[in-house]
Amino acid sequence: MNNEREQLKQLLNKAELSLTEKDWLLNYIESTNGHELKEILKAEFEDSLNHPQPLDLCFSNKILAQLHQQIDVKKAPLHGIKQMWVKIAVAASVIGLLAIGGWFLNNNNNKADNVANTPRDLKNDIGPVTESAILALADGSTLQLDKVKDNTVISQSNASIIKTKGKLAYNPGALTNTIAYNSVTTPRGGKYRVALPDGTQVWLNTASSIRYPTAFAGNKRLVEITGEAYFEVTKNKRMPFVVKVNNSEVRVYGTHFNVMAYSDEAIVKTTLLQGSVKCVNDKSSVMLKPGDESVLQKDGQYKVSTHVNVNDAVAWKNGMFHFDSADIASIMRQVSRAYNVGIVYNKKVSDHHFVADISLNSPLSEVLKILELTGEVHFEIKGRQVVVNP
Repeated sequence: MNNEREQLKQLLNKAELSLTEKDWLLNYIESTNGHELKEILKAEFEDSLNHPQPLDLCFSNKILAQLHQQIDVKKAPLHGIKQMWVKIAVAASVIGLLAIGGWFLNNNNNKADNVANTPRDLKNDIGPVTESAILALADGSTLQLDKVKDNTVISQSNASIIKTKGKLAYNPGALTNTIAYNSVTTPRGGKYRVALPDGTQVWLNTASSIRYPTAFAGNKRLVEITGEAYFEVTKNKRMPFVVKVNNSEVRVYGTHFNVMAYSDEAIVKTTLLQGSVKCVNDKSSVMLKPGDESVLQKDGQYKVSTHVNVNDAVAWKNGMFHFDSADIASIMRQVSRAYNVGIVYNKKVSDHHFVADISLNSPLSEVLKILELTGEVHFEIKGRQVVVNP
């Protein structure tokens, strides 16, 4: 492994590569998964710097363009190798965020500014996902939470709500005979976090909502969601926690799980990180163990995958786009929700599949530039529309 790391370092620092060197590098990238590649590149860059300094993502894209030019990936004979360039984009994002690109700059300062195949600038850029949501109170009034000052206390008949940066927290009052319901809805391009009256933590992805009582009573804790949400449920064996989603339910006692149920996606997906849950509808049911993922199909039946990488399902909660052999239509649905943009396909795009992790803190142009590095797709930003070209 040390020999491979040293060889990788030498190749990245060369102005041109021989055919043998290209073959080695392409085979190395193809045989290394994204996580290993990121760690190796991080180590090589860190070893080459005495004092890492902040570096923005724009420079990391110059690094990518330099590599792209060296390899001449369009002429590479290996099947499927273009998608591996998006894995390098993953590493470049890490490099940019960890500010470990100085070694490459010092050795290539004359070359990086004259890269021929740098993805073109995308005008009319749109900023990243923000912490924004609308709170609907039991009396029908609404509050735009990103406009409400932090540490504001919002009072209701049987609860008080404290708004802090990007989060709502409930302090339930005395139980009454009347059940009051609140809801939190995130817009396209927004996300938010809610601490429910029982202490359960809920992260809402963009274009999602949750409806819940301001105090839990009875024999179960029932909430209803649309879109996508990640839950860390407070344990209470006497009062099971139930998530209603479309025409199905997820029944839990105390656990961590993610539910994806966007109306523009063909499936409802539940991924279990800790504990146990039961997914139920009027046609079938299934129990999940940690590492299991259920998919509710159009026929009402559940399909379960075991030993999945649960971190993939919650990448959005950790601030990342995660594309694992995703087609362009699936990717653009996520981009559309995250940046509140419409998607227009100018011509039929190839069925190329992408592998990438890209920061949700990136502006829209950075996401599109990384996808363009495959050479399979190109974009234009026109107002609040993204035009997809082959």
